[in-house]
Amino acid sequence: MNKKDNRLIEAFMVTGGLMLLAGAASYITGWTYSPYFYLVGSLLFASGQLADRYEGDDPIVKRLRFQQVLGALFLLLTAALMFSGPLHDRLLADMGEGGKMRSFLLALTRKNNWILTLSIGAVFELYPAFRMDRISKERE
Repeated sequence: MNKKDNRLIEAFMVTGGLMLLAGAASYITGWTYSPYFYLVGSLLFASGQLADRYEGDDPIVKRLRFQQVLGALFLLLTAALMFSGPLHDRLLADMGEGGKMRSFLLALTRKNNWILTLSIGAVFELYPAFRMDRISKERE
């Protein structure tokens, strides 16, 4: 991969990361367009993550790269769950008296289920980043 491609991937990941952060923070405030902002950020970040390839033979680094790609997929899932608020509202409205436990669980997770996938994605992104940095320093 040449230097120009690396800068483009880095730009995608930085821009996407900033949009992820801004979208998640503004979603809490109830801004209408924050899921769209987060979605664009997650698409940019995931595309940068998928374009960044490891062509070595080290199984540890390959596993860490897989974890990062899995983290990017969780961030994309988070974007989908941010749009599920109206679906929760519709499911709660369709519940009768017979589904009290299910309606309780739906109300409990209403508009907050994206936090779980965001947390999982963040861990899958952060741990390999620190671990790969340590591996590269050990090889120098």
